[in-house]
Amino acid sequence: MMFAIEKIFIITMLEFTEMRKRRRNKVFIFCIGLLIIFCLIRCKEETKHNGFVLQKFKVINSQLSTIIKGIKDSAFVLKEKNEIIVLRLRINDSMPVFCLTSAKKDKLNEYYIYSANSRIVGYIEDKSIPSEVIVLSDVNNKVDFETAFYKFLVPTKDKKCFEYIYFPDNQYSVDSRGFGAPPPFFDPYFYYYICKGSKIIAVSRGK
Repeated sequence: MMFAIEKIFIITMLEFTEMRKRRRNKVFIFCIGLLIIFCLIRCKEETKHNGFVLQKFKVINSQLSTIIKGIKDSAFVLKEKNEIIVLRLRINDSMPVFCLTSAKKDKLNEYYIYSANSRIVGYIEDKSIPSEVIVLSDVNNKVDFETAFYKFLVPTKDKKCFEYIYFPDNQYSVDSRGFGAPPPFFDPYFYYYICKGSKIIAVSRGK
């Protein structure tokens, strides 16, 4: 009788020990799973694009303000969803040049900034303008830029983060063989204006 009781007790203890092992294994597996998920989230956060914080600019020239606000009525700009206005500033023969077009947000980096080696200046935002205006410049020297364009637009203290503007992971296209691929076809439509004296006049439009 005592032998039977001892046997039952031993079996019970063995089953209890086995159950505790299984429970510990489940807890261990659960903890490992949480750790993997946490690592994946951290990895995703570290690799995702956080965007650029740009400084807001205010247009102080009435002629330029009218041109930007009227771009919504043009035949070739802002005709698709998810588009923003792009204002590219240049200097030609010592005269300020204003180039206006529109671009899809997901194509701004590839086509307008890094492929063209344009400098990111800031943004313009106004209730009367149908979209954000991203200001770019072909003038790399900051002093030259300020001298030429501060009579038309000036920086403010306001700032804003643009998640669709970021440094790309791959600036150059590579084909399936690992060789450099030709750049994608890009042929935007621009409206060009130049400042002569005190007047900003339209000089051309086209691709």
